Amino acid sequence: MKILFPLLRISLLVFFLSISSLYSQQAWAPYERQLWVRPVFIHSEYDSAFLAGQKAKYDDNVRISVANLALEYGITDRLTADLTIGFGKLGRHRIFNRYFGLQQTPEVPDKYGFMDTRFGLRYKLVDEFDSKYRWMPTISLRVGGIKRGDYDRNPQSLGDGASGGEVNLYLAKDFGVWGMGGLGELSYRKRENPVPDEILYYSALYKRFFESLFLTIGMRGQIGQGGYAYADPRQQPPWNLVRYPQPSVYGINPYDVYVQNERPAWGRKEIYHNAEIGFSYVDSFGNFYTLFYSETIAGYNTARLQTVGFAITLPYNL
Repeated sequence: MKILFPLLRISLLVFFLSISSLYSQQAWAPYERQLWVRPVFIHSEYDSAFLAGQKAKYDDNVRISVANLALEYGITDRLTADLTIGFGKLGRHRIFNRYFGLQQTPEVPDKYGFMDTRFGLRYKLVDEFDSKYRWMPTISLRVGGIKRGDYDRNPQSLGDGASGGEVNLYLAKDFGVWGMGGLGELSYRKRENPVPDEILYYSALYKRFFESLFLTIGMRGQIGQGGYAYADPRQQPPWNLVRYPQPSVYGINPYDVYVQNERPAWGRKEIYHNAEIGFSYVDSFGNFYTLFYSETIAGYNTARLQTVGFAITLPYNL
């Protein structure tokens, strides 16, 4: 019984870390012949955005609802395969509707589509529970791919719509005192042109209460590597104050054609920094339930999202 309790405690921590990040994997992973099934439901809204160095306020809320299913399988105690699929909805909205309807943008109808699919292999380089050093964290390295979804990229709210690959470095450490621990991630993502490369990060601290309750507070972000500030250079200050002539060839503006074909919105540089808080509970069967909230606190060419999510992790021994 003295041996069983530490093993049970380790299992609880592993399951917790697997769902503390609802969008990605973590350093701790299933052991050999374990399968983790994790449905995730997310709802986001925004009515403003960071447009390059400026802030924009909209006249309607943009609503995004996504259902994901993440599968993680332990091929060995150190090697894990993962697959994440999802389906999303972009709610009907009209960004601008002012002066009693005299100045408005076209209404965007409800849009649906499959989200980008993520898949990969993760190898546990160091397992803190097997290390002779108390300070040693768990370190995992993941190599994965991204298959773009079938959603409409106009507008961008459901994603950039580009396939690619990524390399992820994950860290996790249970401090062994006061029920506290830390989580970390540093990733590099490369996708089809003209979507710029991205560096992603995640850092968090968690606190365990009564062995079955967890509180997590952290930061998550993305830093675009390249891309342009505005899809249309005419929007860049001070050029946005200049009135340009509208030349046309048989009624077509060549410059507008150039902007549409050569500078799509998903080629812009995007940066965001999100603050997150999550509450988790594990039941007597080892299933984990997580409710979380996140908000964009700073960014560049990104929406000021407010997001709530719910996830359940169901572990199976095969």
